[in-house]
Amino acid sequence: MAKKLLLVGGGHSHALVLKHWRRHPLAALDLTLISDVSQTPYSGMLPGHVAGFYSHSESHIDLPRLCASAGVNFVEDRAIAVDPERNLLTTQQGKQLSFDCLALDIGSTPFIEDIAGAEYGIPAKPVPQFLAAWQALLQNIDQNRPEKFTLRSPGEGPGAWSWPLMCKLV
Repeated sequence: MAKKLLLVGGGHSHALVLKHWRRHPLAALDLTLISDVSQTPYSGMLPGHVAGFYSHSESHIDLPRLCASAGVNFVEDRAIAVDPERNLLTTQQGKQLSFDCLALDIGSTPFIEDIAGAEYGIPAKPVPQFLAAWQALLQNIDQNRPEKFTLRSPGEGPGAWSWPLMCKLV
């Protein structure tokens, strides 16, 4: 009987596992990917996507298609609980998935509640929420046409500078 490997989250690490699995599958292992999104963003292309250099399809990984090409089961759902004693994962839709081995690649979500002024900001992660908030902001600017608009990016690294420079291009 095949062992069950459950990959939770469609991040870069699991996408690379699936790419490798496509070329080198193991017969004694049943692989399933569970992700709450079917299109996972590649964060390295995010500034270029926001600036309009890359389309949604160019800057996102189509997880169902990748899974199908690798012969891997895909479940679009959110993992909400793990029972390590019984090796069961429960999803938001109430499914219970058994596993022999579990790998988590669920990304990061910054805790911003204690940051003064955070209610005026748009965190870059999780990326799908950022993109929705960014589109809403652009629509608001387009509809209201403010005389002045200020965009600030915290930090001093290359990522902090890429956003303001990219926004000059939008």
